[in-house]
Amino acid sequence: MLFSSCESFLDREPLDQVSQATFWKTPEQLDAYIMGKYSWLPGDFGAWGMGYLVQDQNSDDMVVGLNHPAWMNGENNTTPVSGGNWNWGAIREINMFFDNYTLCESPFSSYEQTYGEACFLKAYKYHELVQNFGDVPWYSSVISDTDEELLNKARDPRSLVVDSIMGLIDQAVDHLQLRSVVGVNRLNKETALIYKSRVALFEATWAKYHAGTPSASDVDPDTYFKKAIEAYTQFKQLCGGFEGKLYSTGNPDTDYYNLFNRFDYADIQEVTLSKKYSRALGIPNNLNVQVWSYGYYNCSYTLDLIQSYLSKSGQSVDITNSSVIPGKGCDYLLNLANTLDPRYRQIVFTPGDLINSVTAGFIDSLFTVPQIHLSEAARNTTTGFSPKKSHNPEGPIINQSDPLVSGIGFRVSELLLNYVEAYVELHGAFPDLSDNIDLIRKRVGMPTLTEVKPVVEKWWPDYGYPISDNLAIIRQERRVELAGEGLRSNDWKRWRAHKLFDGKRPRGFRFDQSDYDKIGVQPNVQLDEEGYIDPYKVSLNGGGFHFKPERDYLSPIPLNELLINPNLKQNPGWDSPK
Repeated sequence: MLFSSCESFLDREPLDQVSQATFWKTPEQLDAYIMGKYSWLPGDFGAWGMGYLVQDQNSDDMVVGLNHPAWMNGENNTTPVSGGNWNWGAIREINMFFDNYTLCESPFSSYEQTYGEACFLKAYKYHELVQNFGDVPWYSSVISDTDEELLNKARDPRSLVVDSIMGLIDQAVDHLQLRSVVGVNRLNKETALIYKSRVALFEATWAKYHAGTPSASDVDPDTYFKKAIEAYTQFKQLCGGFEGKLYSTGNPDTDYYNLFNRFDYADIQEVTLSKKYSRALGIPNNLNVQVWSYGYYNCSYTLDLIQSYLSKSGQSVDITNSSVIPGKGCDYLLNLANTLDPRYRQIVFTPGDLINSVTAGFIDSLFTVPQIHLSEAARNTTTGFSPKKSHNPEGPIINQSDPLVSGIGFRVSELLLNYVEAYVELHGAFPDLSDNIDLIRKRVGMPTLTEVKPVVEKWWPDYGYPISDNLAIIRQERRVELAGEGLRSNDWKRWRAHKLFDGKRPRGFRFDQSDYDKIGVQPNVQLDEEGYIDPYKVSLNGGGFHFKPERDYLSPIPLNELLINPNLKQNPGWDSPK
């Protein structure tokens, strides 16, 4: 998303101060205004961080350092006086567009793409509010400072807001151009359909699994399962189907790895929306350095995530059984790589992997041991399962140096997974898998799900309630394909599946000190009774997480907002003004 020239236009004068008589007159002005909102979209790493690649740290898939996330342990007890996520600035900004775009003197066709983008952006920011708070007020226009009725508006039912969001997404689908026309750095029809499936599946599953709880929704689940399925069908009709849409060069041992480490996604059809980074263009990131020198921002994958991978033959395998996966330390990592679905080795560093081929001091260097031994603990990948999603050995390990890996906002595989999950939720059985899950598996040389359906074993995840084998299988398939892409936290929340981690501690790999004797160091690690790294053993005082499900699925409305607007009601379990 390259919009530096548009930003310079916007910087001339805050739009609140621009006369409505002189602005909004041309398609170029409308476009400049909307391009200034592209920073709201996913696919962002930031200048120094890792963005969505480490957002799964609030889930059962990822560990950050040695200190557990307080929210997962029910420790975020304080209702904020102000601030929090109850922020309506973005809604006001986008409503300003909708209040004024008809002032444009050119025909609608000249700014139809921009209008579609505005619809998408409003839907995106509104759904963020719904995810955080549940019921929220719906505002169609900018609120005047003197409009007491709207300023004191109560929260609208979730169903009304979600229906309105879906209406905006459908408008975006209607008015956005195809990716082939506008490119991968602009919102497009394909991206809108993927997002439609995401919102529909989120709302349907939230309504189903939160029913009868303090976080319940009045959305009709079946209606929204059907909308997720509809998005898949629309994609086939409007966007040319899925043939050639998944990235593949015919190399199943590297294609999945290489999907996530591109410097540019213009030619990779699977990625429908990307953020292009370039220091030369003034849009830098530091991903090349963070992945290796800073231990993936101190984040690493959990044993529980790795347990979700099937064998290369498509069958369940218990990786904690030493007679099935023998060895410790590096031997354990190698045995996992030789046994599991090839996607495992393509996202976890394994001994022998090339680290870098272009940077002095790193050229032709190979991964030997997990980085758990550095004295600066914040640079360690503490579980031993060291992530390499987005790692590119041709990226210089020098701060913010080109070429830089680009960010992925949306990709087609998510739509395929959303469709199958919605179909199974609605019908119980699998749909025809030939143009969805089977395509995803073929990329990495795995048996198709049509050919081989794994046996759901006792070591598969416990969601806190029984689910069908078919649903268990698609949830696992989703977890593996989308691992480390920032979607797991929302997945367990919409499933109301805090039992995945509640009462438990995450674990790492089977540690072997002899690996580190070879380099003369002794990592400061905690182990459980079976010899697995136990990163939160001290932090959680030897116990497990204690999530607060009756309160923490929804965020608190700040106290000052409740005082200003007496018609707002606080979410369950949080403080209200005395």
